[in-house]
Amino acid sequence: MPEALTPDFTVYHLPRSRSMRVLWLLEELGLPYKVESLDYVPEKFGGENYSKIHPLNKVPAFRDGKMVMFESVAIMQYITDKYALGQLSPLASDADYGPYLQWIHYGESTLAPVIAALMYQRHFFPEDKRSPDVDAWAQTELSKVFSMLENQLGDNDYILKRGFSAADISVGYCLLLARLAGAHAQITERIQDYWETLTDHDAWGVVSKIK
Repeated sequence: MPEALTPDFTVYHLPRSRSMRVLWLLEELGLPYKVESLDYVPEKFGGENYSKIHPLNKVPAFRDGKMVMFESVAIMQYITDKYALGQLSPLASDADYGPYLQWIHYGESTLAPVIAALMYQRHFFPEDKRSPDVDAWAQTELSKVFSMLENQLGDNDYILKRGFSAADISVGYCLLLARLAGAHAQITERIQDYWETLTDHDAWGVVSKIK
């Protein structure tokens, strides 16, 4: 029988950033980790030292021993596959493995870009660089992608009928971003109910307080 793996995790973190996905997963799994909180330096989070860990100075970065990763969903898959096989993620042999993969990536590949467009138009771009047309487009697109999420949820509490999974963490983080972007008109009653179900988890309560 193979020797049990011992994690040596460090999560490089900024509040409200994608590092919350990684921390949330680790809390749900009960795996030990260290947090390195970064200084907020616009366009260069963490300063020069952090550039050696993530050359783009973006968040998150994640270290397991000497190995470093920086894509939040890839980090989640790495953790579940290597240290928590079958916990919060179906096995490859399970019938819902394909849907699970689709929805864990839906958070970053489909939801996040649309919400980011709203965020930049409303918060990050100077006013003379903002476009009402882009803002209107992003609102329409966000309604569409939220509608797909609602259809997947149906009457269930979570994305997969089997229950809570890492896919909910991936998508749930985007619901936080949508709120920060002020996308209140697109957050339907069903999406709000889902958000409240997710944030009722003890793990979320812990992670939301990490500075």
